[in-house]
Amino acid sequence: MEIISGLEYLKSDRRCAVTIGTFDGLHLGHKKIIEKLNNIASEKNLCSTLLTFDPHPKIVLKQSDDFHIAILTTLDEKKKILTEMGINRLVVIEFNRAFASQSYEQFVKHVLIEKIGAQAIVVGYDHAFGKDRKGNFDNLKLLCDRYSFDLHKVDPIEINGEIISSSLIRRAISEGDVVAAGKYLGRYYSYSGKVIPGDSRGKGLHFPTANIYNSNQNKQIPASGVYAVDVVYKDSTYKGMLNIGNRPTFGLRGDYTIEVHIHNFDNEIYNENLTVFFKKRLRNEIKFDSVDALVAQLEIDKQNSLKL
Repeated sequence: MEIISGLEYLKSDRRCAVTIGTFDGLHLGHKKIIEKLNNIASEKNLCSTLLTFDPHPKIVLKQSDDFHIAILTTLDEKKKILTEMGINRLVVIEFNRAFASQSYEQFVKHVLIEKIGAQAIVVGYDHAFGKDRKGNFDNLKLLCDRYSFDLHKVDPIEINGEIISSSLIRRAISEGDVVAAGKYLGRYYSYSGKVIPGDSRGKGLHFPTANIYNSNQNKQIPASGVYAVDVVYKDSTYKGMLNIGNRPTFGLRGDYTIEVHIHNFDNEIYNENLTVFFKKRLRNEIKFDSVDALVAQLEIDKQNSLKL
């Protein structure tokens, strides 16, 4: 997959089928759009192109300093997933307020037609872009003849009567329901980061843990609790159990930690990168009456996580 960062590097020397959006999560609804895009590109001998924005537009356009949106996929994660989906070209546009002030027609003319060379445009059922989000399907239809492109709309996907969306997945993850999130995503939800030193309490309990730090503070973190996870380290996958919380048994307070115990693993991995895939929430984080009670529960957690 060709990756282009910035409009200044674009040349309209390729005939393209293009879709536009933030695509946070790259969930099953997004996958349906991308499959449609790839099929059109293949049928018409076009370059399948996905245009996305970084940072997330809602981060830039927030109305107050108190506003926060948690993102499901970082830009690096998007690049990896889109490569696997078979996109020919990914175009990443820096999103800022000046860019957001463009009308949808300016965006179509100057970006999609003149820069990208769009011959076909694919959009989701509710997608809109441009100033005041006026670039919806009905308004885009009015531009088809003027700029000579075909327009295609993709219907949503529903599971149990709910339309799959990024906000639906964020809610599931915030509640710890990573099983539901995985169904909506079509894969396990993941979190990546560097292993940083901790207080080594886990080692003293014979359950050594790797403390994971992610520099992207906007990344969605699941609800506190203990999870069964898969852990990827240097292209190898291990089973593990992960705790999110502030370890109340030890009377600790402050920011939550994310620490994972990797089963049958004893490598020294400080400053190395790990990716964890959330399979199931096993239980709430609990304050135990004693360290022995905690260790007994960790043994149960281990056996439960090994079964998944």
